[in-house]
Amino acid sequence: MSMWDELWIEKEVTSSQLAAAVASAHGVAADDVLVIDGIATEASRPAKVEVHRTRGGGSFPVRIQLEGAEPADRRVFCARLASHLACKVLGDDGDINPCTFMLYEPGNAIRVSVDPAKIEAHAPVVVGPYVASDDEEVHLTRPIRRRDVGVHRSTRGGQLAHIVNEYMIEGLPRPPLVEWTPETRQVYDGLHRLLGTLAFRAATPEELANVRTWRDQLRTTFADPERAGWFVVELIEAADLVLTEPWDPERPALDLAT
Repeated sequence: MSMWDELWIEKEVTSSQLAAAVASAHGVAADDVLVIDGIATEASRPAKVEVHRTRGGGSFPVRIQLEGAEPADRRVFCARLASHLACKVLGDDGDINPCTFMLYEPGNAIRVSVDPAKIEAHAPVVVGPYVASDDEEVHLTRPIRRRDVGVHRSTRGGQLAHIVNEYMIEGLPRPPLVEWTPETRQVYDGLHRLLGTLAFRAATPEELANVRTWRDQLRTTFADPERAGWFVVELIEAADLVLTEPWDPERPALDLAT
């Protein structure tokens, strides 16, 4: 087997906790994951995914190397793993710079810088968000929406649930490139919570008015939602779905733009 990722975990976890989290994040059965203590230790039995666990350092006491079957999207896997373990997970950001990583935590992911001396000693400590230099080309990070349509997404309620209750929890958000105010965060959180419930029921006139008001506030606040970070683009899309009259979760799904 070949290694496909190395991750650092913020807290101590048992073998059973780690195996369950990796299996759920990867989408495989629990028996398909084998946790092995030590990088060079041989597996005691065949397994689809091997997780070699060793002592970490710095702010991350556990270090793991993953071998075997790769997930469809390693970033989505890391985001899910952080959610299942309810802690931060530090992983490769795909850049040649040895002092930058992706930091995943439940519901969020940002590119960060680590202390150069600490990472040399294999004891990573995050010193803050990564800041690009003036001469470095910056690319917006657009999440990858899983486009496969299952039976549960054949209705408008299924579409809405997929966006706000599945994708926006497990997906990889954009990094914020503009400032957020506390009031804007309240609008975002309120709209997210409300849409999450409307995926399964009808809406009152007052709730529809709130969806419209909060959606319009986000559009006004962020002229370019791509730069707003998190899941603003997806949340606006979900609000548009609900405001396509009449709202009924059981109506056939709409053809949403990517």
